[in-house]
Amino acid sequence: MSHNYMGTLPDRIVGIQRLEALLIENGYLICQFSGEKIYDLTEVVAIFLPLSSTSDQVVAVRSNYAPEFVQKCLSSLQ
Repeated sequence: MSHNYMGTLPDRIVGIQRLEALLIENGYLICQFSGEKIYDLTEVVAIFLPLSSTSDQVVAVRSNYAPEFVQKCLSSLQ
């Protein structure tokens, strides 16, 4: 497990940096749960959704929606 973690950690850092760059470029991010615009990076929770066993995708979710978003993602796996 640590091998996979070490391989994905740099990719995840880049993913977070991309979110930050999008925020700077556009002035906001779109919350993947509510569709609301997020103007402050401190309100963002970066959630990594698995695409395969070796890659994932980062999405931005407003912090107050993060628990419900994760729960819905987990529920959809069942």
